[in-house]
Amino acid sequence: MTLIWIDIKNSHEPAFFRSFISKFRDHEFVITSRRYAEIQKLLDKYQMKNKVIGAHYGGNIIKKMCGLAIRDLSLYLKAPAFDVSLSHGSINAIHVAKMRNKPTISFYDNEKAAIGNKISFRFVDYLITPRALPIGNLIEQGAIEDHIIQYDGFKEDIYEADFIPDPDFLNYLPFNDFITIRPEALQAAYVKEKNSIVPDLFKAFIRENVNILYLPRYKTDRDYAKGLDVFIPDGPLKGLDVCYYSKAVLTGSGTFAREAACMGTPAVSFYPEDLLAVDQKLIHDNLVLHSRNATEIVEYVLGKKKRRPDISRSKRVQGDVFKILEEILAEVDRKERYG
Repeated sequence: MTLIWIDIKNSHEPAFFRSFISKFRDHEFVITSRRYAEIQKLLDKYQMKNKVIGAHYGGNIIKKMCGLAIRDLSLYLKAPAFDVSLSHGSINAIHVAKMRNKPTISFYDNEKAAIGNKISFRFVDYLITPRALPIGNLIEQGAIEDHIIQYDGFKEDIYEADFIPDPDFLNYLPFNDFITIRPEALQAAYVKEKNSIVPDLFKAFIRENVNILYLPRYKTDRDYAKGLDVFIPDGPLKGLDVCYYSKAVLTGSGTFAREAACMGTPAVSFYPEDLLAVDQKLIHDNLVLHSRNATEIVEYVLGKKKRRPDISRSKRVQGDVFKILEEILAEVDRKERYG
């Protein structure tokens, strides 16, 4: 039995790692997390016991780098003992595993985060990415070619394969027919644009009498909805249920759009920076619209029909990834036993 340490840094990761914990029951898992967005509430929803160490340090690059070093040290001193580190691009987990001389498995799908990649990729023993990511870019940012393992599909497929819609989900909302809007991550260091198009989207969709479920990221995001007929839930909702029941999903980042697209729900990304390779792939396949023009977005959403959800492709992707991880864990165990 291998003791696997998972470090969770973002809101999509509780659902992502829950699939692995459910599958690899022959191994033991310990989880750490940081205070950020809805992470803690989602971990509670999934009943994933975890130890909170550190927080998000905002978008200022100096504060972010200082915070990175502080959390590195805190995790080194406080994280439980482990045999192997498993994360989705957690720089802290990669650094701490290196400091403790333990192997690192890191999933990743963001080739644009150059600074973070350059200070972490060289220490990753197994870097698992979608095939859409150019290997050359990863190597330029420090990844060792022999350590890169790629799969066909998207990280969202891995946990969507286990998705069962909550039949009571609509009871939490004041309407049955709606679109969902989630704003840009303007506090993230990698987002240079600091103006949101969410107010324009609200005005445009309200004119069309479209019901809006709004999922703010930060407390300040609530200001966009003041005085408007927009519904904000009291607590976090499971993202896949939102994607399943929404007429369309509009988001200022990529993960939510990819979740919707993989499920068959019309998806719009109004991400303000250069798109990731995984997003470009979905746009090329006509599964996601990328635009920051409110008029174009409204026309797309009103004219787009929802496809019937089909998770058979996601199940294939999940099976491929689980096989990859099984082989890695077996190799880690062999090295531990025989050196």
